[in-house]
Amino acid sequence: MVICVAENINIMSKTIGPAMKEKNPKPIQDLARTLTENGADYLDLNIGPARKGGDEMMEWLVKTVQEVSDLPLS
Repeated sequence: MVICVAENINIMSKTIGPAMKEKNPKPIQDLARTLTENGADYLDLNIGPARKGGDEMMEWLVKTVQEVSDLPLS
């Protein structure tokens, strides 16, 4: 059995990184929907080495993704 962990939701992305920094949910939710519809088993959320405000950023990101996907997060 192969388990697919989608790692696309990360701060290094040219689209997702700015969306995270600006707290713009649309690009993140669009990608989460696409990954879910295309068969991902898990969504990996990566905020990078955020030292200042990292906890708040991750809480916002988790909530944003969970609004559009029921997949487990890592």
